[in-house]
Amino acid sequence: MISQAKWKWFGYPGHFIGADSCRFRLCTQIGKYLISTVGEYYSKDGKRQEIGGNRYLETMVFKAGKICDEPTCMCGQPRIDGSELDFDGYKTAGEAQAGHIKMCQKWAKKK
Repeated sequence: MISQAKWKWFGYPGHFIGADSCRFRLCTQIGKYLISTVGEYYSKDGKRQEIGGNRYLETMVFKAGKICDEPTCMCGQPRIDGSELDFDGYKTAGEAQAGHIKMCQKWAKKK
């Protein structure tokens, strides 16, 4: 199991093309996996939108890819490889936060 002390937290979302319009974003690298939670998506006219079927927030797990080395960023966050390994959806930010931690704990047990 990968201990919490070795988890890496990032300030940018790990997935979702509309993440720049999401108010909720968590992204954690655990070993070779990237766990990304986004949501609370608001349209340009300020209306809260679902980001998928019957959910306002979601967590997805991907294999961690190449590390960001953009000269204007250098955040060190891995890119995703695009293949979704795990998923969960939520209706509230509280559920999403708890779900993100639960997903991190689950994937910390993977080799």
